[in-house]
Amino acid sequence: MPLLGRAPRCQHTAGLAPPARIRRLMHNASQVAVAAALVLLSAGVVRAQSAGAANLERVEVVGRKTEVSQWFRAESPHFIVYSDTREEDVAPLLDNLEKLDRLLRAYTQPAGASVPQASKLTLYYHASPSGLRAFPGSVPVDAIGLYNSCADGVQGFGVHLERITALDDEQLEKAPLNDSLTYVFEAYARHFLSRHTDIRAPAWFVDGFAQYFSSVRFSTQQTAVGRVPRDVAGYLRFLGSGRRYHLEWEDVLAHRLGNAHGHGGEAGARLEFQAKSWLLTHYALSSDDNRKRLSRYLRLVGDGASPIVAFERAFGMTIADLGPLMWRYGLRGLQVVRGAPQSVPTAPISFHALTRGTGEFMLADAALRSCPDRRAGEALLKEVTALSARFPDDRLGQLAWSRAQIDWGDPQAALARLEAAWRDDDTDFEARYLAGRAQLSLAGRAEGEARQVHLLAARQHLQRARALNPRSAEVALAWFKAEVAAADTPDEAALQDVIAVWQTARDVNALTRFAALAYAFTGKGDDAYEALGSLAQNAQAPAMAQWAQQWQRRLETGVIRGDLLAEMRRTEVADTPVQEWTVNKRRVLQKVELGAGLEDAGPFLKGQQDPQNQAPGRSPAGDVGVRR
Repeated sequence: MPLLGRAPRCQHTAGLAPPARIRRLMHNASQVAVAAALVLLSAGVVRAQSAGAANLERVEVVGRKTEVSQWFRAESPHFIVYSDTREEDVAPLLDNLEKLDRLLRAYTQPAGASVPQASKLTLYYHASPSGLRAFPGSVPVDAIGLYNSCADGVQGFGVHLERITALDDEQLEKAPLNDSLTYVFEAYARHFLSRHTDIRAPAWFVDGFAQYFSSVRFSTQQTAVGRVPRDVAGYLRFLGSGRRYHLEWEDVLAHRLGNAHGHGGEAGARLEFQAKSWLLTHYALSSDDNRKRLSRYLRLVGDGASPIVAFERAFGMTIADLGPLMWRYGLRGLQVVRGAPQSVPTAPISFHALTRGTGEFMLADAALRSCPDRRAGEALLKEVTALSARFPDDRLGQLAWSRAQIDWGDPQAALARLEAAWRDDDTDFEARYLAGRAQLSLAGRAEGEARQVHLLAARQHLQRARALNPRSAEVALAWFKAEVAAADTPDEAALQDVIAVWQTARDVNALTRFAALAYAFTGKGDDAYEALGSLAQNAQAPAMAQWAQQWQRRLETGVIRGDLLAEMRRTEVADTPVQEWTVNKRRVLQKVELGAGLEDAGPFLKGQQDPQNQAPGRSPAGDVGVRR
């Protein structure tokens, strides 16, 4: 049978109640923890995360208009956005992102828990999809967004597709879903799980969570959660019309997409996975009982159980029962959760015009921060060197050139330019940080007294950078490396600092690695095992996952502090960037529908070519629930 008989319909849920929170899951030393339990809605209601019109502040660049870049900077409490669109496009985007961030925190944090202050997330909001081509490496077909996490930072890249307009309360469930918000919300919700929780598996829940929150919409006073994303609905209608599906429910739970070669190819299989993941997530969040079962399910998966076995145990059904259940669930109509008014502070947004030179360096600097491979890194060094000749006095250009020299050229050459920068302005955090990186790189190439001199200088620069920006994951990581390289025994402050910063930036694998080792070094084996668990389940970083699994086994048998210190000092551990691409589902759905149409036309065209074979055959559209 098809997944759905027809497109799910939305129903307004009346009645308001406070959220029912599922607390953080506690584990023994032998268990892999899900570090942040879901704080889910009770009986169909969420507190509204409302905000008035943003407080806007503009900072102009003094000079001729030709000296001003089309790129500008916008900043709100949790985000920094660089964009080549317009201020009136970015202001509503930031306002909605701030509301979504508050909503996601309400879902994922225990009641009354203090929220550690994290560094602001940097986003690049392009005027067209072609802007993504500046990113090093191959870009997927129909790519429309990206989050890149690595030791040099975390950055998001999105595309402006249509104007974002304000919604009235009556429009929350009826207005067409805005594409710009849908894709940015999907990407941010997915990344929010990795940034603020230890949930890395199962893949269906991570994707379903992202799709579920992609369709959240806000008015001035209310919130609507649970609408069907447009292209998810389109794919479910496609299946409901009797089209062939290519993923069984056990394939969805186990994330087995490799053998699904249906309409639309690999992208089509991914869309089917996302559509079914959305439906299953909607079901799992639809009642108090289901939310309790979901909490148990995530705990079982976190403990290492198979996603299929864990589902049957937690939800009390066999996988054979799941397909019919999902079909009935879609037929009866899917609830849209409405929120009550709540007074929250208006998010201030400031705009800063940028110089032409800064705009020219913008994307090259972002690419350098993405941990590119050597080939791309050396190409970027040539690019920023050429740009530096054109804009020798641009601050971002000086920093980008210095970063490129540290990573792919001569760190010593970068030091002179960086020293001039921080001597001119001792509050220049970036110059201090990069100077510390340069000294740390030089220490790795030196021996004896020269090595100690470089390490001392690195520690001094990085200590100053930490004071200027104590929330920076990059600084915490570099300072910790300098400390463990310079001292026989790491300073307690360094150990605690890397743990504290990691708690606000769990999406940086290298930082998670050092936090786990720091926990173990201070005798907190349970916390170390838990931190390693998030790495061990991260399928996007297989080398780091393998490393984490090995160290979990070592912790189970016992590790001496000398081995931990030696591991902290290792530099050859694989730390490839984790990339989370967002793809335009509308185009994928069009390809899926086109592929199905061509398949339908096959027998007809064959019959036209062979007059001897005119007997009508059964249309695939009539084969309800056909499994390819």
